[in-house]
Amino acid sequence: MTAPDYKKEKIATGRMARMIAVFKKEMRDHLRDRRTLLLALIYPLLAPALVAGGLYIAGTTIQSERTAVAFNVVVVGGANSPMLTSHLEKNEITIIEMPSAEEAKKQMLEGDMPVGLVIPIEAKNEKEFSVQMLMNLSRVSNLRLTARLENVINQLNAELGKQELNRAGLKEDFARPIKIEDISITRRPNIATFFYNMMPPLIIFMVFLGGVHLAIDTTVGERERGSLEPLLLSPVERWILLLAKSSAAMVFTAITSFINIIAFYAFCWWAVSYSENLAHPPAWYMFILMFVISLPLMAIAVALQMSIAVITRSMKEAQIYLGLLPLVPALPGMIMVFKPLSPGNLDVAIPVFGQLLLLGRLSIGEPVYAMQVLTASASTFIAAGAIFWLAARWFKREKMFLLG
Repeated sequence: MTAPDYKKEKIATGRMARMIAVFKKEMRDHLRDRRTLLLALIYPLLAPALVAGGLYIAGTTIQSERTAVAFNVVVVGGANSPMLTSHLEKNEITIIEMPSAEEAKKQMLEGDMPVGLVIPIEAKNEKEFSVQMLMNLSRVSNLRLTARLENVINQLNAELGKQELNRAGLKEDFARPIKIEDISITRRPNIATFFYNMMPPLIIFMVFLGGVHLAIDTTVGERERGSLEPLLLSPVERWILLLAKSSAAMVFTAITSFINIIAFYAFCWWAVSYSENLAHPPAWYMFILMFVISLPLMAIAVALQMSIAVITRSMKEAQIYLGLLPLVPALPGMIMVFKPLSPGNLDVAIPVFGQLLLLGRLSIGEPVYAMQVLTASASTFIAAGAIFWLAARWFKREKMFLLG
């Protein structure tokens, strides 16, 4: 049985104590700046508030579409089909008679009327006839009213079809001998899903932004203020010094990311509570899993921030580079808002991209597999370690502290 190596143990203990001392110093200095700290805690709330606001507007719009909306319609030849005009009026659609289609188009182009109908003379004597719907889709506000008018006319079509079937003694669904029963194994398509797909890139953006101010201040900021040189003269290895500073940045990144993810959960549930037509956001435990999956992202984000901050010549230069850094991993996520991808075993092995794919599944309430989470986490942690190793090597070079 070999005796314990007390010398190595003492060195390891001393390194840990020095790292903790530097970590406490950085945390204490950062907590003293109350204004910066307050802004850092407010930033994570902005993106969830934006998504929740979009959800609320979408929910109230859908709610109004399902209820009767009173509006005016220009009609040419309304006397040709009293049945149709009566049906429109029952649905709170006011008919404004026009002598000709040209006059109706003129009224619509001037912005006075959103939509119009031209009922032909043949409608007087025929059970089946065609109407022309005049649309002015150059105005976004007209889209909903045009769809509303079309739905009302389709309701009348359904009623007339049912009457004809009853008169012929046929079942209402005789024209559909093969019936389809919809069984969805996932969330049904819903406008809310579009907003939930926005969460992953916004979460990643916040991860790469959360601790950036601390990364700048503890490296190039201290170098410009002249407070880094005395710290370098202390009996602390450079890589331990950088690790302590990175740990402080990691703590604040984790705090801001947690606030960001919890705000998404709270704000989204608040928004959907105002509309029964919006799909609910994922369950609370999926948001907790989002935070866990984001931990490797925090590590690589801090490693990149420290690397860039170490090699930049001034705070202004560091702020420019690190201000652009969050856009790089977030841009693929913005593209995936419109075309989501399913994570494969090889895809999740790509650092950062693997977390983006997994966050995308969780954001719409779909499960993720443990092996995929482990693969994505391992690859991103390895990449973060490699980047930190390079940053530590750069941090040892004396000329890094002579720049500027």
